[in-house]
Amino acid sequence: MKMRRTVLIFTLTVATTLAGCGIGRVGAPPSVFDLGLDTKPVPTLPARAPIALSLQAVPVLSDTSVIWRVGDSAAPKAYATYRWASAPSELVRQRITDRLSRQGAVLADRVNLQMPQLQLSLMQFEQVYAEDGQSSEGRILLQAVLVNGRAVMDQKRIQVRVPAATQDAAGGVAALRQATDEAADQLAQWLASAASAPAATSRPAG
Repeated sequence: MKMRRTVLIFTLTVATTLAGCGIGRVGAPPSVFDLGLDTKPVPTLPARAPIALSLQAVPVLSDTSVIWRVGDSAAPKAYATYRWASAPSELVRQRITDRLSRQGAVLADRVNLQMPQLQLSLMQFEQVYAEDGQSSEGRILLQAVLVNGRAVMDQKRIQVRVPAATQDAAGGVAALRQATDEAADQLAQWLASAASAPAATSRPAG
């Protein structure tokens, strides 16, 4: 019961602070974030044949809100005075495309049915606070399916959690930048083996 009260107090405190940021400020523009420049080195991997990439996201990630929540709460919140420069689905797609392009071309559409297609679903992209409010982390969750023609070659679930250095929107954004890069690198390493798997190991798409 005490823990529940602590969580409630923390949630109300953060929500009140965020809502109060705009009091007395008429028309103050929100702070806008993106994923920054892609300067981190990528894993050293063999060159890869061209692939097509598509990405879809859950509805809560379809606009520019910076999402946060407390623990495993089913009630996501949005920072009142912070926004992403584009919807998270677009930011993540661009970043993954940039990093995967170091090993081989990444296209928006298939040139032909023989070209493998990487189908990504962005399930989570948010800052998650501990129940006591003393720590948080940026979390990204991707479901990846590699398709060749009408056959599923392989699939992988990628979840990355990166601790935030500060317990605010800026700290969450920085953690999500790092988490996105790490998720892209895990995808690249997976593709290095999945894309070269023999056709006999593939299975029809359901």
